[in-house]
Amino acid sequence: MEEEDQQPQQQVVVAAAAAEPPADLDSIPDGILEEILTRVPAKTVFCCMAVNTRWLSILDNRRFFKRHHSLSSTRPLVVFTDPSGRRSNRVLHLYEGRASPDYRPVPARKLGTRIDFPDTVRGRCTFLHDVNSFVTSCKGLVCWATHRGAGDVVLSNPITGEYVLANAHARGMNSLRELASVFVGVGYSRKTKTFELLKMILAWEDDPVDYSMVWYPELLTLGGKSWRPAGDQALQFDFSRMIRDLVNVDDGTTIYWRYKDDASICAFDFDRTLFRVVEIPEFEGPVLEMVSLGVLDDALCASFASPDDTYLELWSAKTVDIGGARGGVETAWKMLYRIRIDTSTAVLENNGRVWSRGAYRPVMYVENNKILMHDRRTDFRLYDDIINDDADEDADDDDDGHRVAVQVVSLVPSIICLKETLNIQDGNIRVLRTESR
Repeated sequence: MEEEDQQPQQQVVVAAAAAEPPADLDSIPDGILEEILTRVPAKTVFCCMAVNTRWLSILDNRRFFKRHHSLSSTRPLVVFTDPSGRRSNRVLHLYEGRASPDYRPVPARKLGTRIDFPDTVRGRCTFLHDVNSFVTSCKGLVCWATHRGAGDVVLSNPITGEYVLANAHARGMNSLRELASVFVGVGYSRKTKTFELLKMILAWEDDPVDYSMVWYPELLTLGGKSWRPAGDQALQFDFSRMIRDLVNVDDGTTIYWRYKDDASICAFDFDRTLFRVVEIPEFEGPVLEMVSLGVLDDALCASFASPDDTYLELWSAKTVDIGGARGGVETAWKMLYRIRIDTSTAVLENNGRVWSRGAYRPVMYVENNKILMHDRRTDFRLYDDIINDDADEDADDDDDGHRVAVQVVSLVPSIICLKETLNIQDGNIRVLRTESR
């Protein structure tokens, strides 16, 4: 009888414990709350600042901004551009998903942040037309030349909506002999802790008898008044060709690109001020055809297709310092994946070339080594090397129904204000802002 009398009492105690309300957010210590918030998406941080004064004091400080950026992982930034050149603005749409389902059509549109840069950023023509209209990313910032790659240079933080117009019209050492110039991209020098712009200028050679033309690389430090030579060697290459791929790796210190209808890879190291041509990997079987350049885990990744389009190989490249008086480097390649191509689902590109399934530009790892890719026809194709499954999303039109060109950039979001990131002094560069939506 005593055991039967005690059993209901135990049930009452358990029920009472389950009915207790959960702990309030105010009871969470500041240190634990800050640790949690450093792992939320960048745009969500700004929403959290409006919760109360306590959260604002935790989030709105330099130390939190830098820690959040150090813990942030790569996100895909989709860039919409009017290919006709009638509208010089670009729409930046950031996807901040963290798992495979976040990149499917319906949820992904809700995760993005759109920043529409106005036409007032057009500027006058500074560089050659249609040579390089690519957007590059570097340490949380994005950069491009306006007006179909020929106008002013814009450097922006897509999270804060801030941007600056670089002094692309500044004169350099070879300005008097300059015939044309091509803007390449932006990089970061760890030696000087500054962001630098790289351009190639076509100028008359020093020899007044020959009157031959060569390409010279020049750098402009953000906030600087003039371009300066990047190395002491003239480059015997034709940079007037259209750039096909353009990526930043090694924390923005190295920029890689290749040209249309050319298998070679060019690179420029901002730390060493070194230009070089990267040798492609040595294949065990037949020589593969290069398809595209991309970025995986902040390392250069190149995709190569087999001659019969039956498989695709993804290779990663690592820069190795071999020493020497001039700081020589070489590239060590490693094969990551061999992806089988289903030739029965091949599609026809606009230029008439058959582009087989799986031959895409790698953008990032999502989870469990799932690879997010972009193929210029759609925003994304998520490839799972284990189950050989994928999902895609079309993105041929912007929100206003205009036909656009699409580019996907690997970006590590940063909530640090642009003035602090660039170390801009008062009155040196004017920081502008565009409304995000």
